[in-house]
Amino acid sequence: MSPLKPAVHVYLMTQITNIYADFKKIEELVARGLWVAVKYARGTCVSFTPKKVLEYAEFNEAIPVVLTLVKHILKQLNDEGYLQMDSSRSIVRYRLCRDSRLWDLIKQSGGPEDVFKFIEEVIE
Repeated sequence: MSPLKPAVHVYLMTQITNIYADFKKIEELVARGLWVAVKYARGTCVSFTPKKVLEYAEFNEAIPVVLTLVKHILKQLNDEGYLQMDSSRSIVRYRLCRDSRLWDLIKQSGGPEDVFKFIEEVIE
């Protein structure tokens, strides 16, 4: 094993730790992902998995810890009535439709910052 490999490993682990150590960053990713999904929706509902939310946010490091935190945020939005959860399949999917207050907020917002503020209020 070369001496560079442990150093690279430590650097990569530090970067990944920085991502999920700050819950606000995860909330920002979810806000950006939901904003993109709804803003470019061609119908009245969007359906997605936690991994797809991260892909919409252009975050491709879908490590299990990050996915768990995204699931936590989506579940809380579901519990408050802003999303619907479909657990009829082996992979849980979430659905956001135009009759939701969150859909209206996203459609009227200028960017994901408004969605982030909304998620912060709901998650508190």
